[in-house]
Amino acid sequence: MDPGKDKIGLAVVSDNLEVHFKDIVNSKNIIPILSDLLDNYNIDNIIIGDGTFSTEIRDIIEQEFSIIVHMIDEAYSTVQAERKYRQEKQNWFMRWFKWKPGCPLDDYVAVILAERYFEKNRQKYQ
Repeated sequence: MDPGKDKIGLAVVSDNLEVHFKDIVNSKNIIPILSDLLDNYNIDNIIIGDGTFSTEIRDIIEQEFSIIVHMIDEAYSTVQAERKYRQEKQNWFMRWFKWKPGCPLDDYVAVILAERYFEKNRQKYQ
């Protein structure tokens, strides 16, 4: 989860780094959306980037749900998300001009944060 005041990047990522869901949602709708995700996927941990609005979102989640919440370093995650976006959507124009996406990448950041978490805790998930 990449939290922000107005929007939150969400991703459901398995321990083998398979992305099952990703989206950007309005922060005000996080409880019902998260409830749906918890009902539809076998989620046992929530990973939250430690940037803007992270403490507030963590507190809301911990009040509403019985789930383990981990905070993870968010540094340079946007740069990595831009790279991941370009890899998925890449064409000659993007490669040649080092094009920067004109859309929010919070969902890609959420994927990056999950990858960081699983990389850091690899032995736990093997």
